[in-house]
Formats: sequence, C-alpha cells, structure tokens
Amino acid sequence: MSAAPVEAPQTVASETRLAQAFSLRRNVRALFTPTAGHLRPLDGLRALSILWVVLFHVGWYQTEHLTTPAWVELLAVPWMLPVWRGDFGVDVFFVLSGFLIAGMLIDERERTGKLGLVLFYARRLLRLWPPLIAALLLDALLIRDHPDMTWANVLYVSNFLPIQHAGMGWCWSLAIEEQFYLVCPWLVVALARLKGAGRTGVLTLLLLALTGIAAAIVVSGGFRAIDAEIVINRDLDRWARAFDALYSKPWMRAGPLLAGVGAAYLYRAPRVMDALARQRVMPVVGLVAALAVGAAATHWELFVSVSRETEIVYLATFRTTFGLCVAYVTLLALSANQVGKVLGRLLSSRLLYPIAALSYSAYLLNPIVTQLVHRALSSYIHDAGPDAM
Repeated sequence: MSAAPVEAPQTVASETRLAQAFSLRRNVRALFTPTAGHLRPLDGLRALSILWVVLFHVGWYQTEHLTTPAWVELLAVPWMLPVWRGDFGVDVFFVLSGFLIAGMLIDERERTGKLGLVLFYARRLLRLWPPLIAALLLDALLIRDHPDMTWANVLYVSNFLPIQHAGMGWCWSLAIEEQFYLVCPWLVVALARLKGAGRTGVLTLLLLALTGIAAAIVVSGGFRAIDAEIVINRDLDRWARAFDALYSKPWMRAGPLLAGVGAAYLYRAPRVMDALARQRVMPVVGLVAALAVGAAATHWELFVSVSRETEIVYLATFRTTFGLCVAYVTLLALSANQVGKVLGRLLSSRLLYPIAALSYSAYLLNPIVTQLVHRALSSYIHDAGPDAM
C-alpha cells in the first residue's frame, strides 16, 4: 500500500496566504490593526494627505454645476483656500512613495546583495492593478469619462495625453508613480556604490538638473505665477496648457519623489538620526521653518509682483521645495527627538490608520463618487451658489 502524498509546505503556505487575501474578516481586522514594525507616523501623513485631496476634489468637481460668476465667487471665499491647495496632498504621497519604495529596495540590496526586479514589478502590478481596473470599469459605466482612453491608464501613460482628452484625469499621478518604479531600482543600484556624501551629491545634482529643465519649460512656455494654480481660474485653454506642461509630467514632479529617496537614505544613517535626536532647539526651528516654507511654496500669489527671475525660480522649484519640507517633517516624526516623538504620536493615531490603509482605493474612487453626488445635487448647488455653502 503506497503512502499518501504529502503536500509541500510551500504549497500549503501559498494557499493559506491566498485564502487570507480574500478573507473579509481578516481584511476588516487589518484595517484597524497595524502590522508589527510599521512606521505609524507615515500612515498619519498618508491619511491626512488623502483627506486633503478628497476635499480638493469635492470643491473641484463643482465646476460643472456652477455658473461662472458663482464659481468665481467660490474661488474667493477665504475658508476655501486650504481646500484649493489640496493638490499638494499628492506631493506628500510622492515623498512617502520615494521614502518607502527606495527604503524597501535599499534594505533588500543590503540583505541579499541584489534586487529581484521581476518580483518587485510583479508585486507592484498585483497590488495596484485590481483596484485600478475596478475603478476604470465603474468610471466607464457611471461617468463615461473618455472610455476610449482607458488603455492609457492601464499602461500608466495617461500623463502624456492632453488633459482635455484623458480619461479619469486624476490618474496622471498613478502614471508618475509607476514611471518612478521603473527608475528607482536602478537609482538605488547606482547609489549603492557611493558613500553618504556621494549619494547626497548625486541626488542634489539630479534635483538641480530637474530644476534647470523646469526653468527652461517655464521660460519657453511663457508661464507666469498664476499658472501654478491647478484650480481653473483663467482661460480653459491656458489652464490646460499649463496642466500638461507644468503639472503632470514626471520631470516636473520628480522633486518630491527624490526628496523621499534622500530621506530613506538619511533614515538609515545612524549619525544623522542620532544627531537629530540629540538636538533640542534646531529640530524645533527646522519644523517651524519647514511648515512656513512649505506653506509659502503652495501660495503662488506671493510671487505675482516679483521680478521675472524670481518668478521663474519659484515655478521651477515650488513642488521640490514643498517635498523637501515634507521629507524633513517625516524624518523628525520618525526620530527619537522629543519634539519628533510628540509629532510621531499625533500622526500615529489609531483614527488615522484605517484612512491610510484605504488611501489608494479612496484616491481612485473619490472623484467618481464626488461627481455622482454633485450630479444628484446639481439643482440645489446651482440654485444656492457659494453663499449657501
């Protein structure tokens, strides 16, 4: 009598993981239970960022349902200004992405001496594609937003289409993320051959090169400070031209991603983190400066009446400047500094974790939901105008 076949442990483990992936109870529990070793402050930043972006989209998609005078009036409402700056929430995501993806690759190379690129890209696609496909189907059924351009979202090249012809226009940021995934492993491999100062120098040179490219685009396109505004407050053709040139291209948005990469290396440099932990005054000064400079970077109005040279520098650097400020806040929140610990505890709130865990799906779906709600309430919004909001 032959012995019964014994199932390989690897097969059992794979089937167990697959079953767990589709377990509703386990996944709901995971929304409220951070995994061990999780960098909780990053979840807080991610949660606050997606809330900021969602608020921005709520305001943004009223454009279709308000008269031009009502829209202009809404743009001038003082308490709406933070909402209109919600597009910078995406820059926070870029910093976090650069930090986490580069960090994962740095750790893998330190541990194994190489990078498993096939597995890296397969995991990225398996993680990102299912929610994207679901969102694309919902958009095609409910919104009908250029469904013939769905292919560009699936291939992550929608940011190279004119925004007025792109489907699910908010997917430009997902395209930049995926384009970053193509480059980041090779950047990590190249930087692995350098010491700390050399890595900092290379990243600085890359940022300067990107600044030069951005400045050339600003000059050649004749863009002004107002063109940094993503909200439609000017001629639609001019707005679309600025969107395609300044807003959605990888070379214009890579600054925050590289800031995140640099932060990932600094986080793994004991001397840097120890120095940050020991300082008492400078981290506080740095935090105040980061918040002030980051806020100034979001306000193009400050650069309307300045010299043309200053205006060009602003347009070429404001996203990178904001990203560097976010990177500093991230490192401080992860440090053993007393101020950093307080900041880290605030960002590690359990209330924020479920929001962070759902941030990717929320980013994909919230514009669809927002548009449907605005359609349903359009008659009330149109009649009431901004004064009733």
